[in-house]
Amino acid sequence: MKKSDHFALSFFEIFKDKTALLILGIGFVVRIIASIFVTPGIDEAYYGVCSFYPAWGFFDHPPIVAVTAGLGRWLSGSFSTLSLRFGAILLFLISAMLMYYIVRSLFNRKAAIFSILFLHMIPYFFVGMGAFVIPDNALGVFWLLFIVSILKVYQTQKGVWFLLSGVSLGFAMLSKYHALLLLASIGFCMIAFKEWRRYWKSPFLYIGFLITGIIFLPNILWNARNDWVSYAYQFGKGVSGNSLSFTDFYQGVLVQAAYLLPWMMIILIIGIIKTIYKNDKTTRWLLPFALLPIGIFTLIGATRQILPHWPMPGYLAAIILTCGWMMKWKKPAVKWTFWSTGIVTAVLLVIIVIHSITGFLHLGVELDLTLEGYGWDKVIDELEQRDLLNEDNFLFTHKYITGGELGYAAQKKYPVAVFDKGSAHHFAYWAPMDSLLGRDGIFVMHPRYTTSPEERYSEYFEEIIPLSGVMIYRNGKYEMTYNLWLCKNLHKPYPLEYGP
Repeated sequence: MKKSDHFALSFFEIFKDKTALLILGIGFVVRIIASIFVTPGIDEAYYGVCSFYPAWGFFDHPPIVAVTAGLGRWLSGSFSTLSLRFGAILLFLISAMLMYYIVRSLFNRKAAIFSILFLHMIPYFFVGMGAFVIPDNALGVFWLLFIVSILKVYQTQKGVWFLLSGVSLGFAMLSKYHALLLLASIGFCMIAFKEWRRYWKSPFLYIGFLITGIIFLPNILWNARNDWVSYAYQFGKGVSGNSLSFTDFYQGVLVQAAYLLPWMMIILIIGIIKTIYKNDKTTRWLLPFALLPIGIFTLIGATRQILPHWPMPGYLAAIILTCGWMMKWKKPAVKWTFWSTGIVTAVLLVIIVIHSITGFLHLGVELDLTLEGYGWDKVIDELEQRDLLNEDNFLFTHKYITGGELGYAAQKKYPVAVFDKGSAHHFAYWAPMDSLLGRDGIFVMHPRYTTSPEERYSEYFEEIIPLSGVMIYRNGKYEMTYNLWLCKNLHKPYPLEYGP
């Protein structure tokens, strides 16, 4: 492709590319099937509950994750794992299209095909960002849209594209606060690279910042009315510890490798290094978009434990850079890379889906993550059949992750609370203590997360009575029992550390 063609390249060029559409179509069908059979993860159901109560902010996240989790339910009216994940699946398609556009604009069609192959063969992107409900579903879209805007500034030499930067940054921050690194990345470009310094004089840069502020303002106001709880929680998680821990550092690196597959992580890192060594104006502006998220969060991992998906937005830029480098590879090396990755990812996904349906691995409740979201609907059905649920009582657990599963299964028909002093998350706002006083509670305990409600809550209820549990079977085989307690008359508020 000639350089002049890059300027006229349409975002919808992908619809003319049969190979790209085939990859997107196969990936879409696979993620739909997997979403039907794999039970909601520990955070996914919680985000589903967030969608019951749309707001400009939540205890732990900005608002768009609730939109992602609610989209499928709003369209279909159903409470299923597919409806829960449908928004994530659609957002991934948009991310893949944006990736294709960026790489084809910078390089050519072949490199663009490589880019969507990366997204569809690396486990984190294909399954994590591509199907599971996480804030990164929407963050990925707006992260890549921001890169598109900077690409257009570079191609056209017109600062007016900073207006798109402002819009995408605003919505990226409404997706996940980590989007601040986009601002740091473009700031790095405009300081480090002389060809970008002239844009400090562009009025569109500052108008773009203003647009970001306007879009993000509702979240700021929500936090101001709620003691800045969301910012305190999220930025407190990212604050480094007081001492270096090589164990935590290596663990942080290893979990990134697990999410990406080790050889893919090495290839992507080499792609970044090659770009640094080449120092080409055409692509070097992408370096901070890769280096800052990967570098900052990996280094934070030397002082405290990080979550493995924190650095992942940086690998989106790494994929772009690596696709350009791969154009120089010999054909057998390209084939080996994608075939090996695709086979491993496919095998892992098939095992997870089949195990979710049959439980053939026999891992037990302590190790089997698919059981965390399994059987909650049966608990609700059993309680309704026993006439234990009505408008005068409520459900509760002792962890927000099980509260999310219980809350999504309850479908907003019954109040769901979490009695955990320091970590009730947004349940402290959805089920405030003053709305529960004088009511009976039913405590539901997942067998993986055990506690003694008699010891933990006896001073808050008049009486706590054990009930017969709900036995859960999968594929005709017994898996576990949910234990239940009837807790009569909440006469004293349980002391949560935050809330209304």
